[in-house]
Amino acid sequence: MAIVVYVINQGLNEQASILYSLKQYTDVSERVIVVHEDSQTEYLTDLLSPLSNIEMLAFDQEVHQHRAGYRQALLGLFEHDIAEPVILTGSHVFGPVFRPDAEQMLGDADLYSSYWHNTSADSRFVKWNIADKVPYLDFAVLSPRLLNDPGFRAFWQNLKSEGDPWLGFLRCEIELVRLLERLDVEVIYPFAEDTADSADPRLFEIDALLRAGSPVMPVAVVLLDPLLHDLNSISFRGALDWLRQQNPELYSATLRFVTRHVKLREFATIADQYEVISDYSAEPDKSEWAFGDVAVFIHAFYAEMMPEFWTLIERLPCRFHLFLTTATDENAEMIAQFLADKGLASNRFTVRVVEQNRGRDMSSLFITWRDIILEGQYEVALRLHSKRTPQVARQVGNSFRDHLFENLVRSPGYVRGILDRMEAEPDVGLVIPPVIHVGFGTLGHSWYNNKPALAALAKQMYIDVPLDDFTPVTAYGTMYWFRTDALLKMFRWQWKWEDYNAEPHHIDGGLAHVQERLIGYCVQDAGYRILQVMNPDMVARNYAKLEYKLQLFSAYLGSNNAIDQHQEISSVRTSFRGRTYRRLRETYGALLRRFPASRRYLLPFKNIAVSLLTQRR
Repeated sequence: MAIVVYVINQGLNEQASILYSLKQYTDVSERVIVVHEDSQTEYLTDLLSPLSNIEMLAFDQEVHQHRAGYRQALLGLFEHDIAEPVILTGSHVFGPVFRPDAEQMLGDADLYSSYWHNTSADSRFVKWNIADKVPYLDFAVLSPRLLNDPGFRAFWQNLKSEGDPWLGFLRCEIELVRLLERLDVEVIYPFAEDTADSADPRLFEIDALLRAGSPVMPVAVVLLDPLLHDLNSISFRGALDWLRQQNPELYSATLRFVTRHVKLREFATIADQYEVISDYSAEPDKSEWAFGDVAVFIHAFYAEMMPEFWTLIERLPCRFHLFLTTATDENAEMIAQFLADKGLASNRFTVRVVEQNRGRDMSSLFITWRDIILEGQYEVALRLHSKRTPQVARQVGNSFRDHLFENLVRSPGYVRGILDRMEAEPDVGLVIPPVIHVGFGTLGHSWYNNKPALAALAKQMYIDVPLDDFTPVTAYGTMYWFRTDALLKMFRWQWKWEDYNAEPHHIDGGLAHVQERLIGYCVQDAGYRILQVMNPDMVARNYAKLEYKLQLFSAYLGSNNAIDQHQEISSVRTSFRGRTYRRLRETYGALLRRFPASRRYLLPFKNIAVSLLTQRR
């Protein structure tokens, strides 16, 4: 059996991924050395107490790089002859994907590595006299012969700690590969050389590496800038989908790390969390799903919209119960009579009148139906309401309404596609249409006046996830499919009707608009994934407009490289105009949140300021 050295890096101490990994290693090793920061001793001792074979080794400084942790553990092992292989790994990777057998991995070689750095494809090494493939030590198995070699031991004794990852790579892996060449050490990998040919396949070709047999996936791939994912055509969605099928437990631990440390918009981008769903189902007669009946919550403030709602209800192929809210007792009677006339049995719907006309569709769900959700009878639910957008032209508002209805309940086959996905992937907690790109200036600006209030509210609710910079991933228009467990924090919170702005002061920065953007972060905090869905017609409509706007803006920039373009645009934010614009916008937002009725007086001054600060020079 092997000795395992597992290093917990600073900031990479997510419980789920660490527990998963160490459980696997303690199952195959009688000695697992966990290297950690001294300040984490009490926390980790308690966390790892259920596991056996664990030896805690406190590091005498911050563990910025796993290499420094390896060094400390190895120096302790070097005090004696080593008779068994040693596995080096840590919290900087997700894994192992499969049960590791150190002796089988090594075979007749002296070093097994999970993947390599291809120096022949890296322009930074053009003039270096060095091996084409440099083994990474993210997951490495070392033979006793190599571990007892005096030159190998001297290398680790002389290795200097580096806080910078690139310098650490140059001084550790690059120098180590030179030593291995001098010692004539055979290095073996879990896949053939032609599996990958990019400079850094552990990041750029992780999908191919996992499918070919890599035992781990680096955490760095989920923390990489989305622009680098784009420029290097990384198939992270492919890697995650494969992991879900092959190792659901590791997939779950990986997702838990992602939901705690990666911004929603960035994860949606790097993992392609979008799905085009057709009207045709693989099982066109399917009417039951493992999660049981669906709760359908409809806020029919405008009772005259019931015929339109009925059109949507008829598209539901599943067993369901309708929960309807409306504004008056008269409306409630009209709705009940309408449903009875349609032949819907009275035990299949419940109608309630909202206590106050504040908060619109948000309060009518999170207050009026709180008891239904907390009873726990329903696992999956659908939220609809009588969507009207009076602040924009009628045709623009109707377009937004169609964007929501058609991407959520387009047809029975379409709905089957959504329900099939929620059944097959229980980590999907929210299904929403993507942010609309037709008729609304949402691109990069959809926080509007809500971020400060949301940040304060999230802190009060112990929703501890990173917030998106510009465009939150959430249910714009507040219609969505959801897993009830994913929104429990929203339903458990004791909202009050008086917390919402009185009509007609339904403004950005008010609780209803804050809740609209909080939904996604609540789902993320609960450890669930958000899937954005569209039908083919809506994809064409939105993509056409989005691509045109982006190519129009990009054409004015000096480079066609996205990173260069980002740097050029970022300089505008730091200019005098950019700083002044942001400060005035923040001041306007703060005044509006405190005095909602002042909007009619402040708006003209805001428009003048925007005109002056955005006009051409």
